[in-house]
Amino acid sequence: MANTIVVFDFDKTIVECDSDNWVVDELGFNGLFNELFPTMPWNNLMDRMMMELHSHGKTIEDIVQVLKRIPINPRIIPSIKAAYALG
Repeated sequence: MANTIVVFDFDKTIVECDSDNWVVDELGFNGLFNELFPTMPWNNLMDRMMMELHSHGKTIEDIVQVLKRIPINPRIIPSIKAAYALG
């Protein structure tokens, strides 16, 4: 086993944007998000946004479908494969 560990962040590394914002924007809730953003800490804001999405009938499957469309950095898949190949 190799003694090297490769660590990736997700947002703005593996995917080219912030995944929280992507979901909110793609599901059409950016107006409320922008209104609440200056008034709440991030985790509380995202908890609130998930509650709002749910209260408007959005499901986990809706979020999954939105995340399937998130832009992936074109260099990340070859990078992960190269790291994997090195053990």
